[in-house]
Amino acid sequence: MNTVKGRVIQVENSFDQGFIAEVKLLSGSNSQTIGFAKQIICNQTQYKLPVYLVETGKQEGTYRLVMNTTTYPKQEKMRLVEELKDQEFELVVEEDPYFELHHSCEKMLLLIDQSALFVNLAEIDFLSLKNIEFHVFVLAEEKDPILDYLQQKHGHRVTMLSSFVAEDVQDVLDKQLIGTKLFISGDWSMVRDVKQVAYSVGFTDAEIQTKEIGIKEEKVYCVKCYNHNLKTNSDEITCVHCHTVLDVSNHFSKRLDAYLGYIHVV
Repeated sequence: MNTVKGRVIQVENSFDQGFIAEVKLLSGSNSQTIGFAKQIICNQTQYKLPVYLVETGKQEGTYRLVMNTTTYPKQEKMRLVEELKDQEFELVVEEDPYFELHHSCEKMLLLIDQSALFVNLAEIDFLSLKNIEFHVFVLAEEKDPILDYLQQKHGHRVTMLSSFVAEDVQDVLDKQLIGTKLFISGDWSMVRDVKQVAYSVGFTDAEIQTKEIGIKEEKVYCVKCYNHNLKTNSDEITCVHCHTVLDVSNHFSKRLDAYLGYIHVV
């Protein structure tokens, strides 16, 4: 974790989810693969939002800043953009907690839901900069500005798919050679389903990275009727299918994608 200060050279693109700017670092250095900060300080004002920092490859000290302003009102977004044009900024950066480039990585497939595209722009930029072979499969029903931006920038490396059904995903994964890594990003259920297909093809946890977005719905598996229930904060629930009182264990079954619920004994 280290502190860097910089100044915006130009705002490259602006989207509903945030914006991308080319910046020049004035002090400090980004030693991380992809720098990640939880806030940016500009003109003595703290903006608490995710910020990613990745090299551009143009010249030393030049980086691309990706700022996720999804939770900010439009007025606050515009204020931040205007301030960054004229002021220096400060970031306390650490390693991107969701991404790691393995030494043995020869190729990476990214399977990303359209709603998660913006939050993964830094990872895609990094792979392109390092000349790692990669291909992005985007689950999307129609094009949007971010998808257009990626296809213009990376061309045939970005493919739009209308569904991530098991057969389609398996067909893609079956064609991969040893050394290919996976990066899956989207809501929790989408990531879970794609991971299950990857496991069935032969990918291991060491070969899969994920970035989930949204609220996770954890489940409890009833050992009596073999159905799933939504997990609550309680250690005891009643199965909605067979009405058996269950003690929720701490054991999580990857195969069942759920915590085990044992029959409560009085």
